[in-house]
Amino acid sequence: MSIKSHAFGRVTLTGQDAKKFKNQVTYGKAKPRAKTTVKRGALLVKKLSKTGTLTLTSTSTGRLIAKST
Repeated sequence: MSIKSHAFGRVTLTGQDAKKFKNQVTYGKAKPRAKTTVKRGALLVKKLSKTGTLTLTSTSTGRLIAKST
């Protein structure tokens, strides 16, 4: 029952942690804010594919705003 991280971002879950993760993926419900974020991301990917450029702007609170140009 552990979480092991590897070079290049690979993570291995074992034991109880793996069981919890599998159940969350299988039975968990997405929150409305997560659904909205996925929709915005999909739109950005389409625009990026079409135009080939993307602009990231940081706000004073540290939030990133992405715009396709």
